[in-house]
Amino acid sequence: MVKEKDIEVVAAGHICLDIIPEFTIKEKVNSVTDVLIPGKMINMGKCVVVGGGPVTNAGVSIRRLGVKTELIGKIGNDNFGEDVLRWYEENEGHFTGIRMVEGESTSYTIAICIPGIDRFYLHHCGANDTFGYDDMDFDLVERAKLVLFGYPPWMRKLYENKGTELTRILKKTKELNATTALDLSLPDVDSYAGQQDWRAILEDWVLLTDLMVPSAEEIFFFLYRDEFLKKRANLGPGESVLDHITVKEISNVGRDLIEMGTAVAMIKCGHRGLYIRTADKNRLDKLGAAKCANLDNWSNRELWFPVYEEEKFVGALGSGDSAIAGFIAAFVWGHTIESCLRYANAAGSMNVTVPDGLSWNKGFEDLTRRIESGWKTKNMVINEEGWKFENGFWVGPNNSGVWESEIKK
Repeated sequence: MVKEKDIEVVAAGHICLDIIPEFTIKEKVNSVTDVLIPGKMINMGKCVVVGGGPVTNAGVSIRRLGVKTELIGKIGNDNFGEDVLRWYEENEGHFTGIRMVEGESTSYTIAICIPGIDRFYLHHCGANDTFGYDDMDFDLVERAKLVLFGYPPWMRKLYENKGTELTRILKKTKELNATTALDLSLPDVDSYAGQQDWRAILEDWVLLTDLMVPSAEEIFFFLYRDEFLKKRANLGPGESVLDHITVKEISNVGRDLIEMGTAVAMIKCGHRGLYIRTADKNRLDKLGAAKCANLDNWSNRELWFPVYEEEKFVGALGSGDSAIAGFIAAFVWGHTIESCLRYANAAGSMNVTVPDGLSWNKGFEDLTRRIESGWKTKNMVINEEGWKFENGFWVGPNNSGVWESEIKK
């Protein structure tokens, strides 16, 4: 008997405890060594301790936007695990899909967010490393319209053996008629995870994924490892690999993901905004329970949407997860592709005004009000051949779909 799809989204995958100490430095900082000096005591502000990882940052954000959402993750039976459960119980309620297991440690992340330089993290994978097929609650998956899986490159059992464990999960999820979405994470390139044949792994995963929502840096590393390492080796002070990935290279990544089998490739480009590339109607018509509202509007699109002007910048922790939350909330509620990009950017832009990945969220109506009030995007110019600016978006040479304004006529 087919179960009713009474859950809109299930967020599954990596879960941890985020520990975010506040740096109160007022002086200009050029590098991390200006602050973190051996033998020096640093006076700090308050420390924010919250649930973290994409299950929390994206899943709870989607839930707080008003979407009916359940969570699936795995934690250890230790103090941090109890802190994670307590945080959920006090802030969100009880989730049957969060499993506490004996003999394992809970994952944690210490976020080092020093004003003026890019953030970095001290991370322990903990029980995420043993998460597998048997940890999934497929009763919840069967009831869900869309399942978002987050950060498998930080979950060892899922990517070992050419990623067969997550391939099993994605296959089962598709069999249960749920639309699949996949977010990735950038491993330490010198670690065991960083040494995997990621292009081979992704060939199986992307084929079973309807919505690919990675960041530009991580997907560029997985598909073009040598080019990524060349760019990283030549970075100047304060620069990131993202600063040196060209629009053409992002477009090639979008093309590759569509050719590998996904229906929608939305690539998060941080301060440069969001890129999206979509497949044809035949592929988009096979998404599963969560469908595109209008295939003419969603098919064969290539767009780039600049970020909104943020009210202030505090930190980018969780901003990518929040962008996914805005995108998926609008998607499951039947918005146009342009509208989904606006909500994704709005959520990501609000996220950077707070130190954590959740406290920005005042609900979907709040984002709607900000968007409809004429929220301006930052200036952005694409000079590469074939791109033009139209209707508030940069439009790529591979765009041939129908604009939302044409649908409404």
